[in-house]
Amino acid sequence: MSLQNAITFISDVDSDNELRKSCYTCKTQKDLLEQLKGKGYGFTSDEFEDATNMLLFKCQTYEQAGRVKEVKAWFNCFIR
Repeated sequence: MSLQNAITFISDVDSDNELRKSCYTCKTQKDLLEQLKGKGYGFTSDEFEDATNMLLFKCQTYEQAGRVKEVKAWFNCFIR
């Protein structure tokens, strides 16, 4: 279920400006993951990695893959 939460988060954060803005209040990935858990997106950084890899595998266009890679790069900015 946590993997599905990560997949849902990737989709939501790509399209939901308010969700993305609320994530920017976090200073570390640990803070971000705790905040997301409170919003119903409980997953680990490893599950996020698995989710992005799975979504990249399923992409049918370069544009889709680019969006997944952008979310992955953005998420990794929180690692400290």
